[in-house]
Amino acid sequence: MARFEEVAASGEPVSLARVVERAVKVLRAQGILAHPTDTVYGIGGACLVEVDSRVAALKGRGVEEFPLVRIAADATVIQSSFPALEWNSWAEVLADTFWPGPLTLVLDDGTGTGVAVRVEGHPVLGSVLRAWGAPISSTSLNRAGESPAVTSIEAKRNLDRMPDAGIPILLVDAGDLPGPPPSTLVSLAGAEPAVLREGALPAESILDCLRGIRRS
Repeated sequence: MARFEEVAASGEPVSLARVVERAVKVLRAQGILAHPTDTVYGIGGACLVEVDSRVAALKGRGVEEFPLVRIAADATVIQSSFPALEWNSWAEVLADTFWPGPLTLVLDDGTGTGVAVRVEGHPVLGSVLRAWGAPISSTSLNRAGESPAVTSIEAKRNLDRMPDAGIPILLVDAGDLPGPPPSTLVSLAGAEPAVLREGALPAESILDCLRGIRRS
């Protein structure tokens, strides 16, 4: 089972500064962060190949089977961190309308697969990301084929089901989260926008927002 420490980010009294300090320390050490999001608990770390591989091992899949989402505090961090991304007019409109929030965009990066990016709306993770100053890679906190964690109890249970990573893992306990569905996944890498997974945001809302807007 994975060995982990936890820090409370809910209840009274809570020092957000202390939570952020511990989380950033783990990220700098190339450790793993189990963290809240707008919908469910996630697990991830610094955007490094070796960290992605560790998260994939915890998840129980190869990293090539499920590319991790890059999560940042705001769109400018995504743009500066991934300059190869095609930040087209569709991305600008959707980011302005729905970020921060449960919308993941797949943008073309010239590789043929694209990169999935999101600006996080959960206040605790948002504070961590602002202090970190860069994106993190993340996926849902569960073993492959199992349900994502919605409560802190489920987060701890899912971590217990994961193998020992031999590296620092910190659970940021933010209590109960809104739960599934997860973020809506939209690809803007093709000739037309495509909703790959309908989640917390209705597909109709996404497509209505883009109606009449040409890609440029």
